[in-house]
Amino acid sequence: MADFTYEAIDQQGRKVNGTEHAASQEAVVDSLVSKGLQPVRIKKLHSLETLVIFKRKPVSMDDVLYFTSELADLLEAGVPLERSLTILADATEKTDVRKLIIAIRDSIHGGKSLSEALGEYPDLFDKLYVSMIKVGELGGVLPAVLKRLGDFMERSRQIRKFIISSSIYPSILAFVGLISVIILMVFVVPKFGKIFEDLNQPMPAMTKMILDTSLFLQKWWWLIILGILLAVFLVRFQLRKPEGRLWWDETKLNLPVVRRFVKLVELGRFARTLGTLIESGVPILKGISLAGEVVGNTVIKQAVNGLYRGVRQGRSLSMLMRRSTVFPSIMVHLVSVGEETGGLARMLLKIANDFENQVQSETKMFLNMLEPITIVVMGVVIGGIIMSMLLAIFGINDVTF
Repeated sequence: MADFTYEAIDQQGRKVNGTEHAASQEAVVDSLVSKGLQPVRIKKLHSLETLVIFKRKPVSMDDVLYFTSELADLLEAGVPLERSLTILADATEKTDVRKLIIAIRDSIHGGKSLSEALGEYPDLFDKLYVSMIKVGELGGVLPAVLKRLGDFMERSRQIRKFIISSSIYPSILAFVGLISVIILMVFVVPKFGKIFEDLNQPMPAMTKMILDTSLFLQKWWWLIILGILLAVFLVRFQLRKPEGRLWWDETKLNLPVVRRFVKLVELGRFARTLGTLIESGVPILKGISLAGEVVGNTVIKQAVNGLYRGVRQGRSLSMLMRRSTVFPSIMVHLVSVGEETGGLARMLLKIANDFENQVQSETKMFLNMLEPITIVVMGVVIGGIIMSMLLAIFGINDVTF
C-alpha cells in the first residue's frame, strides 16, 4: 500500500486534487473512475512526502482479522456484500482500514468479485486467503468460508502472541544482565586495574584475565560491534541463497531438541491450512499446493511438494507421508483414518490442534526453565568478575609508599 496524489476532472468539468491510498497506480485509476472522476495526473508519494502529509499506522494482521470476522457476521445475517463493506467502513476508526475497505467496495462496484478485489492487495491478503474466498464465491458459501478464515487467523494470532508474551520476561532478564556485565567490564573493572597498577602488586591469574578482557573491550569495542554486524550480514546473505537456506533448514532438523520443535510448528501450520482448505471445499491437490506455501522450512517444503506430485499420480496422502521421514507416525495414522472415514479435514485440524498445544506447553516449559538459567548464568558471570577483584584485594600484603 502506498499514497498517490492525483489530479482529475469531475463530471462538471472542474479540476479535483486529492490523495489516494492504494496498492498500485492502476488501483487509483479504478477508484477514481468508479467515483465518476477522469484522472489527469497521478503521482506516487515518496516515504518522506508521505510522512509529512500523513502520519498513519499501517494496516496490521489484526485489522485483517477484524475485517474478516465482521464481514462474515454481516454476510451471515443476510446483508449484501457492498452494504456490508459500507457498514464496516463507517464502523472502523482507523483511517487506513477505512480507505482499504472503501477501495475494495469500489472495486466490487466496478464489476470485480471479492476475491479479485482482495487480490489487488497481496501484502495483506495472500494466495491462501484469496483462494479460499474464491472457493466460497463459487460454492455460494462465502460467509462460512470467511468464518473458517477468521478462526484460522485467530488461532495463528493466539499462538504468535503466546510465544511473544512468554518470551518478554526472559528477554528482559538477559538484557539487564548483559548491560550489567558491560557496565562492570567497561567502567568498574578498569578503576580497580589502575589501583592495582599503582600498588605494583602481582595479581592472580583470574584477575589479570578479567582486566585484560576489560582493556580489550575499552579499546576495541568498535571492532567487536563491527564484527557482529559483519557476521549478521554474512549469515543473512548466505541464508538468502537457496543452498544456504537448505543447509540451515537441514541443520535445524538434525539438532535433537530443535528438530522436534520445528516439526511441530511447521507440520501443525501445514495441517491446519490444508484442513481448513479441504473443509472449505478446495480440492486436495490445490489445497496441498497452497498449504505448502505456509511452510517455511525448505526440507519440509520439499516433502510437501513430494506429496503434491504423488497425489497427482493417484496415490493416497497417508501412503506418501509414510514413505517420508519428515512426517511423524501419529500424523500418518490419523491422516489414514481420515481418508478411510471421509473425515480428512477434521483429522487434519485435530492434528493441528494437538501439535499447536504441544508447541505451547513445551514453549512454556522451556521459557520457565530459561528464567532461572538466565539468572544463574548472569549471577555466575557477575559474581566471577567481583570475585576476581576481591582475590586481588585480599592478596595485597605490603603496600610501598
